[in-house]
Amino acid sequence: MIKGEKVYSYVKFEHEIEPTYREKIALAKKRSKVKEILFETLKILLSKVDGIFEKLTPEDVYLDGKNLKFSKKWQEEIEKFSKNSDLNAIIQRITESAIHRIKKIENDENTDYFNIKTK
Repeated sequence: MIKGEKVYSYVKFEHEIEPTYREKIALAKKRSKVKEILFETLKILLSKVDGIFEKLTPEDVYLDGKNLKFSKKWQEEIEKFSKNSDLNAIIQRITESAIHRIKKIENDENTDYFNIKTK
């Protein structure tokens, strides 16, 4: 970053979407639902940054368990807005919440809650 360059912050948008996002994520019972909520939230966030992101589709976003990836076209757009801004950090925080929830769901699936006894 060059001294005197304008720095953009999108934290305001993060704060607008965060309460609803956290609530929805906490209620999600399936990995697919968490991914759906993550996509919807990212689309809302990115659309607040620029209207072009309203065309983002679920096929453009991929979560591989540890990392979030966008299709090449959208990755380039995000990089434009990430330059001199906190956008990447915000996307990372939102993604980490989803990954954490997916791990919890997987852990719960592996835990036997019901101690079913056979006769």
